Amino acid sequence: MRNVETFSAGREQSALATNKLIRNTYMLLGMTLVFSAVTAGISMAMNPPFLVYIGSVIGSFIMLFILNRKQNSAAALPLVFLFTGMMGFGLGPLLNHYLGLANGGQIIMTALSMTALTFLGLSAYVMTSKKDFSFMGGFITS
Repeated sequence: MRNVETFSAGREQSALATNKLIRNTYMLLGMTLVFSAVTAGISMAMNPPFLVYIGSVIGSFIMLFILNRKQNSAAALPLVFLFTGMMGFGLGPLLNHYLGLANGGQIIMTALSMTALTFLGLSAYVMTSKKDFSFMGGFITS
C-alpha cells in the first residue's frame, strides 16, 4: 500500500511540475509576442524604409546563432527579447505596405486570426491528447 501512495504522490508532483513549465513557457511566449507587437507598432509609426526589414532579418539570423551559444546562460532571456524586438521592428515596413493596399487591414487580420487559431488548436490537441511530440524537436527546430 505504501508503494501505491508514493507512486501517486510522485505522479502528482510530476504533473504539477509539467503544468508549471507549460505555464511559464506560455507566459514567456506571451511577453515576447507583446514586445514584438510594440516594436512593430513603433516601427510602423516611424515608417522606416523597406531596407530596415532586410537589415532586421539579417540581424535576427545572426541573433539565432548568438542565442544558440548562450541558451543556458542568464543572458539568454534579454537576447530572446532583443530577437523578438528586432523581428517586430522589421515587420513594421511590411505591415505599412499591406495597410496601404485597398484590403490590407483585412489581409493582416486574416493572417493574424488564422495563425492564432492554428496555434490554439494545436496547443489544445497536444494538451488533451497527452501525446509526446518531443521526437519532432529536431525536425521543427532545424
